[in-house]
Formats: sequence, C-alpha cells, structure tokens
Amino acid sequence: MPTGIFLIWPALHLFYGVREVHSRKVDGGRRLAGLFALIISALFISQPYGWEQGLFYWLFALMALGLGFVHVRIFQPTLVKIITAISLFILGFIIVNYIWSQL
Repeated sequence: MPTGIFLIWPALHLFYGVREVHSRKVDGGRRLAGLFALIISALFISQPYGWEQGLFYWLFALMALGLGFVHVRIFQPTLVKIITAISLFILGFIIVNYIWSQL
C-alpha cells in the first residue's frame, strides 16, 4: 500500500475536525494544516509501487476514506481520534522500517 495513504485520514481530521458542524467554522490554520498534510500525502504516492499504480491506490483510498470519515464523524466522533492515532502510528512504523532497511 502506498505510504501516503496513511496520511489521508489525519489530513481529513485536521481539515474538518470532529466538533464543528459547519465547515465555515473550522479554524483557518487548522484547515491549512490539513491541506499541507494532504499535499505531503500526495508526495508519497510513488512509494513503493511507482507513480501510476500509486496514484490509482491513492485516489481510490481518498474516495473511500473520505466517505468513511464523513460517516464516522457523524455517528461515532470518538472513533475519529482513535483511527487518526492508529493511522499515524502505522505511518511512523512504515517510515522507521524503510529507514532501517536502508542501513
């Protein structure tokens, strides 16, 4: 799975939040941080499958995670924080594993 996929959920969490009902009430700095995380996620598309296959997986994951995020945000907002933490943990594990394998 492309490395950037694990940053999509945290980016959506930053971009939309959990408590805000209307998107216009989300803080501008938080929205920019979410956009930055989404851009960083897009930069990791090519890891490990290359650009074409990585782009396909990333776009599919963006649609699926976006839909799942909306549903979880509405019905189970406490799970959003848990899933964000798990996603960041897996991303950190993959990065450490990649760096360790290069040594």
